[in-house]
This record gives sequence, structure tokens and C-alpha cells, in this order.
Amino acid sequence: MTWESPNAATARPRAFILVAVLILILLISMVAMSLLFRLKAENRASAAGTGAEQAWAAAMSGIEQALRVAAAARPGFTDWRNEPRAFRDQLVSDDGSDRWFFTVYSPPDEEALGELRFGLTDESSKYNLNLPGLTNLTSFPHLTAQQLAALQDFLDPDDSPRPEGAEQEYYSGLPQPYAPRNGPLATFEELLLIRGFTPAVLYGEDANRNWILDPNENDGDERPPADNNDGRLDLGLQPLVTVVSYDVNEDNHRLPRTNLNGDSARLPEAAFPAALTNYLAALRTNQIKLNHPADLLEAKLTIKDPAGRETELASGIGKEELPLVLDLLTATSARRMEGLINLNTASIAILATLPGIDEPLAERILSTRRSISPERRASIAWLYQEGVVDAEQFKRLAPFFTARSYQFSFHVVGFGVPSGQFRVLDVMIDLGSGEPTLSYLRDLTRLGLPFSLQPETAPSQTGIKSPVSPPHLRRKTARSSQSNFRLRHV
Repeated sequence: MTWESPNAATARPRAFILVAVLILILLISMVAMSLLFRLKAENRASAAGTGAEQAWAAAMSGIEQALRVAAAARPGFTDWRNEPRAFRDQLVSDDGSDRWFFTVYSPPDEEALGELRFGLTDESSKYNLNLPGLTNLTSFPHLTAQQLAALQDFLDPDDSPRPEGAEQEYYSGLPQPYAPRNGPLATFEELLLIRGFTPAVLYGEDANRNWILDPNENDGDERPPADNNDGRLDLGLQPLVTVVSYDVNEDNHRLPRTNLNGDSARLPEAAFPAALTNYLAALRTNQIKLNHPADLLEAKLTIKDPAGRETELASGIGKEELPLVLDLLTATSARRMEGLINLNTASIAILATLPGIDEPLAERILSTRRSISPERRASIAWLYQEGVVDAEQFKRLAPFFTARSYQFSFHVVGFGVPSGQFRVLDVMIDLGSGEPTLSYLRDLTRLGLPFSLQPETAPSQTGIKSPVSPPHLRRKTARSSQSNFRLRHV
């Protein structure tokens, strides 16, 4: 028989209780730590979400600034192309913990590769792929005859493929079949649906779409994307083509133009020579239609008078009268004139795609437009007035050109300092209807920070009024900065 002390018998239950209490305390501690971790994680997530909203709102403020600058632009003036005082590191709000800025930027000019423009890109400086009769585009990077044929097949309304093209039969055989557009493209990215068009064709070596030559975009095959290691950033088709450009058939005061081919066309009260009235009357009497107001330049018409004698009438339109004719008169009743090229912003590559323009003439156009005033550039008439082309050449080229733009594209980054929160947006705006319209919006934040964001001044000392006053940019009010324009298509 084993004897057990009464104290030992009492201590055993106490030991179990102590262990149980310790386990309970451990469990409670673990639960508490878990709750604290979750609360901390939720706070971080909430702060990150709020910061993302603030960055979005700051970026939307940049869009409003772009709309304001574009709407105030006058024909011939191109300050909106690169205006850091209005578009770079613009302070929007200081909420006590962060200062919120936006920067609006665009691809470099062809003469200054590698240097971002802090401004807008007019879509009228590009070639509109929705124009009928696509030709002379194989000089563009990555665009081959096969791709051009596939593009034409994708746009035309029939199902008959060109020898090197692709129609419904090809797209039906894909792992995920779809139908070709058989009509105008709605967005630039829709090109990716066409046989032979890849991201490399659209964006070249610029994988992150920041328009800057990054180290991995200049190292050959060492890291993606594929590049030629030549020290220059290939931007693909993006700077060259568009699907949205159009001009409106209104004068520079946004008033309807007079249609010269109308049944009861009457000249507006302007300083036109009397000879023009007689000339237009003779055209109507002889049922002669004009293709473009430029046809009146140095024009002459031989008619017979009541006695049967031949008489030569002159239009009376020369160098001095030409700008007014082009501004106030038209030869069509169409409200929109699709795909006109802005003579004041188009590159040599774009100008050389037009019939009658080779590279030497394109270079003369660029050289001349740099040397004349913005007021002179307000009309495409300067192409003739400055002696770049003669009257007959001008008449052939004028139907392709405009001196103004209504559709603009750009990227905008909204960001906070010192948090580093940011949002990057790809944007298209349209002022053609008279009402500012946000016609395209895409979030590119997933591609990363486009460049170093280190504003030097806060608040901005540029003299540009803050596009959104601080009360407009508070927590959970990102949608407020859309109040002044209409969202048409996202």
C-alpha cells in the first residue's frame, strides 16, 4: 500500500487548473493577436483604398484641366502640345497627410525622341484607319502588305477575303471564334482583333506604355519585351494612326458654313470681292459643282453672254482672300468631315502618306510651319501663301487638311506625396460636338509607375489656377471631378 500526502493530492487538481488557465490565456492571446492583425490589415487596406480613390480623383482633375485647355485653344496655336505650366506636377489638394498632384503627358515629338511632352496629342495629327482606300501605309513600322490586307478585310462590309487578307472563315477557325467588325473601328485597341496585329505592332518596344526608353526595352533579347537595342524607343503604330479624328463643318466661331453647292447659297456678309458673287452665279447657271472651296483659288470660267460671245469670269480669290473662303464656305452638307489631317501638327511620316506629297515636300511643310506665326497657321491657306505649293497643288491637297483639332489623347497620372499612391489613365477627349466629352478612359495603373514623380513645388507656383479646389477632393469623392463633362464611351 502506497501512502500519498494529502498536500500532493490537493496539488494535482491545482496543476491541471494552472495548465488549463495558461492554455486559455494562450488561446485568448492568439485570438487577440489575430484580431489586431486583421484590424491592422483592414486599416492598411482601407488607407490604400482611400489613397487609390484620391489618386483617381487627382487624375480626373487632370482630365478637367485638359478639357479646359483644349476648349480654349485657338486655330493655329499649339501650346496645348507641351505646356508644363498647366500640366506638370499640378497641385490639386492637401488633405493633411498627403499632397495630391496630377501630371498630363504625351509621347515625344519625332524631333525630340526620349523627351516626354507635358501636354496633349491631337488625333488629327495621325492617319485615320477608318478612311476608305487605305494605301501607302506600309512605310509605317511593323505594318506589312499582309496586315494591311487583313485590316481592309476587317473593315469592309463583305466576306470576300483579299489574296493576303482574312475574313470570317479565318476568324471562325480560331480557338475562340468571333466576327470581324465589317465597319469602322471604335478604338485603337480593336486592331488586336485583326489577323497579324499584336501588342508589338501597336506599341512597339514600349511594353509598359510610358513612352520612355526603359533599360529592359533597350537590352536586345536579355529581358522582355523584344527590342533591337539601338538606343531609340520604337512606339509602334500608336503615334501614327487613329480611328476617331474628324473636323466639323463650322467656321472658327462655331457657326455653320455656307454650302456653295446649295440651291440657294448666299455669301455671308464678309469682305468677299464682287467678282466672286458673279462667278458663283455663273456656276449655278451652268450647273457646275465645286468639290472644295479651294477650287475657287485663282479660278477662271469661260461662259457665253446673252449675245453668244464667250466671256471669261475670274473668281477674284487669291492669296489674301483664301483664308476667309476656307473658313466661311464649304462644298458639302456633311456635318462631320472624317479623317482630315492637321497641317500644323502632322509629322513627316503622316504627310508623306497623302497623295501628291513626297518626303522632300513634307520636309518643306514642316520647315515652313516652324517659321510662321500661329495667327498665320490658323488656316491651311498658308501652304499656298508661303509658296510651299502652287495653286493647282493646293487645290489637290486642301481636301485632306484642316488647321485645327477637336479630338485629343493623353495619359494622366494622379499621385500623392509622400504616400506614393498613384493611378495612371489613358484618356481620349472630344470637343467636336460643342460639348466636352470623355470618349475613352482606360486604367493603366497595373503597368506600374510611368516615371519618377517628385514635384518640386507645393503648392504650385506656376500661376495656373488649381483645376479642382480642395473642397472638391475629399475622401470618397472621386466621381465629383466628372461633373463638367459627359462620359460617352469607356
